[in-house]
Amino acid sequence: MPSQQQPGEHPEGIPFDEVSWLPSAHARKAFLPEADEHARRIIDTVVAVWPSASGLEIPLGTVATVALLPHADPGAPEAARLIASLRPAQLVTTMRHMWTHLWFRHPFLVERAGLLHLWLDSVSDQTAAEVTELVHLLFRDGLLELGADPDRRLATDLLGRLMQRLRGRESKSARGAFHTPDVIVDFGADMLNAGAPGDQQIGEPAAGSGNMWRAQAAHLRWQGKDPAAREWVGVEIDPLSAAVLAANSLLWGLGDGVLIACADTLTRDSGLAQAREERDRAIARRNTLAEHPTNN
Repeated sequence: MPSQQQPGEHPEGIPFDEVSWLPSAHARKAFLPEADEHARRIIDTVVAVWPSASGLEIPLGTVATVALLPHADPGAPEAARLIASLRPAQLVTTMRHMWTHLWFRHPFLVERAGLLHLWLDSVSDQTAAEVTELVHLLFRDGLLELGADPDRRLATDLLGRLMQRLRGRESKSARGAFHTPDVIVDFGADMLNAGAPGDQQIGEPAAGSGNMWRAQAAHLRWQGKDPAAREWVGVEIDPLSAAVLAANSLLWGLGDGVLIACADTLTRDSGLAQAREERDRAIARRNTLAEHPTNN
């Protein structure tokens, strides 16, 4: 016989007062710092919880998931206390479902971002508890509000900067990956005039986490143009950076005209032909499942 839910309790029996530490969505939004400082605080929080360079996919994927929650569900900031009341296993399931929901809208980008969420399919109790603690801290730091604000999320490459901090300078040098400061990239986007008439494709042969794309997308929005109307083509040799680039493409609203190849631009094969095939197959799988959901 099902137990009777008591007033002030989550349907699973978790008292809401257990998350009274979390301010309301209105209060969190009212006290957000300037965008660059906001990103720095979030990054500092994550680095403090995950000080080691090992297992980067988990903290990066957790941040990406929380930032994208408002993209999957615009009501996520208002539902933060309810989400925070979930037990670790329930929270991991919710995070996994968020990516599934996004896959039906953007199959190629979600598959390309696989390193950031596939670990959710098999999570130990300890990792689930650690992820839950990090999610709570990210809620407190206003990451949901950053993800819900198009201008704020385009103001800085949060995931790219976080990846840089987590990797550390030594391993970063081995990959040849250095994060260009936002101010320099923003200036470069202005000089390139990304919104020039007839410029429908924006390419990046060494895309990294996409900071140049971010600046160009912000420039387009400033001009009153939709970044999703452009075609974004990028190549990145590092699989984790390519995954971050895909997640950023979702976060920045670049649309489905995004093509990301994970390949070495110094070789003859850019990997773009294979990426196009992968995108076509992902869309075909999505369409098949959408047409025949009972076969899923």
